[in-house]
Amino acid sequence: MTQTSTNDNYAESQDINFGILIKALQGLTMFRPMAILSISLFIGFVALLILGRIGSSVGGVGAALFAFLGALLFAAFTGAGYLGAGFSLSAVVQGRETPGISPSILFGIYTLPRLIGLILIEMLILVGLLIVEVILIEICRIPILGGLLSLIVFPGLFVINVALTAMFLVAVNLSGPALWFGETVSNALGHVVAVAKSRPGPVFFVLLLLFLLYLVVGAILAGLATYAASFTGGLVIGGMGGAVQSAVDSFSGLMSMAQFPMGNSYYNSMGYMGYHPSFNSSLYVYSLLIVAAAFFVVVVAIPNTVLQLGLAYLYDDSTRLVDKEAGNAMVGKVMQKMGSAAEAARRKAEEATQQARQHAQNMADKSRRSVDEKVSPESAAGKTSFCKQCGATLDLDEKFCGECGTPTVR
Repeated sequence: MTQTSTNDNYAESQDINFGILIKALQGLTMFRPMAILSISLFIGFVALLILGRIGSSVGGVGAALFAFLGALLFAAFTGAGYLGAGFSLSAVVQGRETPGISPSILFGIYTLPRLIGLILIEMLILVGLLIVEVILIEICRIPILGGLLSLIVFPGLFVINVALTAMFLVAVNLSGPALWFGETVSNALGHVVAVAKSRPGPVFFVLLLLFLLYLVVGAILAGLATYAASFTGGLVIGGMGGAVQSAVDSFSGLMSMAQFPMGNSYYNSMGYMGYHPSFNSSLYVYSLLIVAAAFFVVVVAIPNTVLQLGLAYLYDDSTRLVDKEAGNAMVGKVMQKMGSAAEAARRKAEEATQQARQHAQNMADKSRRSVDEKVSPESAAGKTSFCKQCGATLDLDEKFCGECGTPTVR
């Protein structure tokens, strides 16, 4: 009976839940996660734009530094928006009250270091596995025996790498959803490892379908938004003529400046604005910026909400079908071994440092004693000399022997 129950649980864990795709399409009607991601992206883009303008005015190395800082802030706000939108969608999956926009964005900012740390740990694990594979390949360089081993190692590595790639993609794509549900880094790692180990095939297949759904929805919305933008642009330019055309030129200068802050695009865009300094001309540029943001929301934020909702359902469904405690235990053992290795390395480093300090101290003391022996009056007084003629004892300041009168030679 127990064996039958175990087989049924295993069979259920390997089932593919196509209902996740239908549930994911509900994201098309969830405007709060779209707003969270859009606001975060807009703030990050404004930071990128402003720092790019400052860097263009500074020039040189300063421009590169400001460009890097702008790109860093854009990536940070993008990550915060991704986590905040996922936090809002996780409430939908769990049937909780959906949090507001501000709390979700704050959650994303607070959780961003966890996401970075989780991905870094997963990358370190992957690097460790690659090191093992490199060692196996080096063993295959041994004459005769290495060639025989290669018949097993090379095909085995290919199969293992296929499985590792699928498991790695599963773990990385479910890392964010694990944090959306409020998991700590260790628990999130344990859960995604348990899913990647127990259900790599079904989860990977659903991931492919979700990304395909994302591309299809994105392509449809991109076509719709492009037609709407061209139709609206034709109406505006046809009605307002050159006034809007100059704003388009200024807007293009701003966009290229944001991409290449070390160039002259900023000065070109300012030159365009200088020819149309009126109040309306300035507002037209910001109107185009809002249009570009709206286009981005339609093309990116809406299909991304569909994808994130599908990932949230996939994580929730998968973690209910695997042994999460076993994953936590395995990760705990790995972290404990890593901690023990790090502690041992730290102790050895401290011992080596202490030995180096002691050796340096001993050398310094030895050198100091040698110098003291050379210049110390006591050591000089302690030396006894005798007369070469009669053998009598001579004092340090005597020039002639007190017994025979023979001159002393120093």
